[in-house]
Amino acid sequence: MRVFYRGHEAIITEHQFLWLTGTLRSFDIVQLRRVRVIRRNVKIAGPRTGVVASAVMAAAGIGVSALFVDALAVRLALAGVAVLLLASATFRRRAVPCWEIRAMLHGRETTIYSTRDITTFNQVKRGLSRALENAATVRGRPRAAAA
Repeated sequence: MRVFYRGHEAIITEHQFLWLTGTLRSFDIVQLRRVRVIRRNVKIAGPRTGVVASAVMAAAGIGVSALFVDALAVRLALAGVAVLLLASATFRRRAVPCWEIRAMLHGRETTIYSTRDITTFNQVKRGLSRALENAATVRGRPRAAAA
């Protein structure tokens, strides 16, 4: 049995595509139709380290500045700005690219692989493309290869 790709997330042989993350998902290569690649943005929660560090530094600077101001209203306003900076940095959602391989399987569109790592995605995509080309050669008819 020929193996076209073997990694931590997927194994692609001449007969099967195995997606190993989460629950094991297995797809027969010969049953995959209209294979295509999709890139979409996924919103994830969580800050970037640089944004949080900047917000903490700004809040600290505002806190020190508040020590030199006598007016209570100004101190409260500076404290409010510091809290808003920290909250916006901490709870900010950002878009992260996600790549998917989708195919028609038994008449339904199915996501057969998905990842945020472009390097691994390209390796898996190339392995699937080679497996589909091999299946087409064996069967003697052209097949749709991964884009």
